[in-house]
Amino acid sequence: MFNLLLLIRKDFILLRNFIPVFLLSILFIAYVQLDNSSMFATFQSLLLLVYSCSMDAQNNNTKFVIGLPVRRQEIILAKYLSLVPYCFIGLVCSLALLLISFSFGYSISPFYWIGVSLTLLMIPLAGSIYLPIHYWLGSKNYYFNILFNVVITITTLNTGSSLSKSSFFLTITDIKLQDHLLPIGLIGIVYLSILYCSYRISLRLFSKEEL
Repeated sequence: MFNLLLLIRKDFILLRNFIPVFLLSILFIAYVQLDNSSMFATFQSLLLLVYSCSMDAQNNNTKFVIGLPVRRQEIILAKYLSLVPYCFIGLVCSLALLLISFSFGYSISPFYWIGVSLTLLMIPLAGSIYLPIHYWLGSKNYYFNILFNVVITITTLNTGSSLSKSSFFLTITDIKLQDHLLPIGLIGIVYLSILYCSYRISLRLFSKEEL
């Protein structure tokens, strides 16, 4: 467990110079999405994962880390667990944007926190797609990272504008959880299975990589 914390801490050290760029991207999304109070700006926290992986590949950090007394399973698991603090950072940004919107007199969507919650659930799923491809490409993932950054931004903008104008949130609020426990449980199992399968694929790819 201590090794996992140190590996996650290593990623946050790499992110020091990227934080200003990340905050600017959040503000940009907030400006563009004033109509729905930027409820989907949280999705931008995926950029933190992409940048930390990019820095690992650029500086060959993985080769250094693998020489330390840590297992490869811990290196991969730390990447997946780092999604938890990234989601928390996204949540804090959403709260800050909410307070800023209030202070400037902008109207807040009644579905704001539903949108934020859905976005927080989307982040690990998107990360589970990104990480296996990252370890598959290895040091050749430069252009893929650029493409993924563009996809994150476009998805954030398009999802926010389209869902805010649909009846999607009304449908969710009308659902009674006690009447849908079985489907929700099945969805939860599928969700966790996707994350676990992604972890196993990343671990298998990383174990075969020559460092």
